[in-house]
Amino acid sequence: MKNIKSLVAFALLLITSISANANDYALLSSYPLLNDMKMAKKQQVLLSTMQSTIADHKNNNKNKLAQLKNQFTEVIQGLSEGDQNLNLHGTKLVILKNKIKTIELLWNQEKNILDSAVNNRLYEEEAYSTIKKLSQNLNTLNNLYSKSYARYKQNSIMKSLVKSYMNNNTTTEPRYAFSTVR
Repeated sequence: MKNIKSLVAFALLLITSISANANDYALLSSYPLLNDMKMAKKQQVLLSTMQSTIADHKNNNKNKLAQLKNQFTEVIQGLSEGDQNLNLHGTKLVILKNKIKTIELLWNQEKNILDSAVNNRLYEEEAYSTIKKLSQNLNTLNNLYSKSYARYKQNSIMKSLVKSYMNNNTTTEPRYAFSTVR
C-alpha cells in the first residue's frame, strides 16, 4: 500500500511538472547566464559584420575591422572569465567553458588572417573560411547555452512543485520524500 501511494504521488508530480506552465520570462530573468547567452548570440552578428567589412573593398576598413576584432576578443574573454564592464558572469559549467576556450583558441590562431584579407584579396577566402569555422562553433555554443537554460527551467519548475507540495502538506508527522512514515 505504501508503495502504491508513493507511485501515485510520483506520477502526479511528474504529470504536474509536464503540464505546468512556468512563466518563462520570470525564469529567464533570474537565469544567471542570461547576459552571457545574449552576448554569445550577438557574436554571430559581429562575425557577419566582419565578413561584410572584408568584402567591402571600396573603403579602407582597417580601423573598423580592428575595432570589431577587439570587441569580439573582449566578449569571448568575458564569456570565459567574466567581465564586469560587459556584465558577463563567465561560467563554471565545463561543457560551456570548453567550447568557449575552443572558440578563443581558434580566434587567437586565425584573427590575423582577417587583417591580411583587408589588405590583400588573395586571403579573402581564408578569412571567410575562418569566419565560417567561428560561426559554427558559436552556433554550438549558443545551443549549449539553450540547453543550460532548459535544464535551469526544468530544475526551477521541479523546485517550485516540491516547495508547493511541502508547504501544502500540514501534517505534523515526519515526512520522507513522498510518503508519510508512521
